[in-house]
Amino acid sequence: MSRCIQLTVILLIQCFLISLGAFAAEEPVEGENFIWVDLGEESEGVLLTQSEQGDGITEPAVQDKVDCLENPWPYNGPGHNHMYFKIDDSFLFGGNHKAWIVMEYFDSNKAEQINCQYDSNGAGPVGGAFRGAGDGAFPVLKPEGTDKWRVHIWIIKDGRFENRANGSDFRFSSNGKGPIWINRVWVSTIEPPKNFDPDGLFGMPQAVDPVSKLAMTWGQLKTHTE
Repeated sequence: MSRCIQLTVILLIQCFLISLGAFAAEEPVEGENFIWVDLGEESEGVLLTQSEQGDGITEPAVQDKVDCLENPWPYNGPGHNHMYFKIDDSFLFGGNHKAWIVMEYFDSNKAEQINCQYDSNGAGPVGGAFRGAGDGAFPVLKPEGTDKWRVHIWIIKDGRFENRANGSDFRFSSNGKGPIWINRVWVSTIEPPKNFDPDGLFGMPQAVDPVSKLAMTWGQLKTHTE
């Protein structure tokens, strides 16, 4: 084998090992680089909670046989259709964080739009405690009316998360344009798969062979921790 070929093989092996190390560094670890909440009449989760308050009133609901929470519209009482969430201070508090908020929502045309607003380091009308996560080319999510459960990922680039959003860290809202239904929510400090599937394979390798590694879903982790 020529010296040139030997050097090429060594470089390829090094790149492969580096890629494996990068993969390992990005493995999802519950409570360390991602947290979650599963909403319903009795919500449960890890370091992430949904908060009922004056302008964020929800009701238990069932959509497509899935227990969830609804921001009803129109309201039968006081409140505005926001759904608030609190990140445990032990996970994120203060500073300037890049994070991802993964929202599992029911894709109904009864809701014209869904927005995510979060406690940010920004200033002015689009910053502060209620900065829109979708500000820019796609300021809000426009449901397509498939009547199916779908996932949307909000990218946070300057998260402050000091509980300044009326005592919470972020909220979902249809901005007074219909009801919304939310099932599961994740907050992560590592980038989730672009085609995030709450019931598919993700992270946590269980096989030795890197090519055929198995994984566990974020949604399934709850079962393994009970």
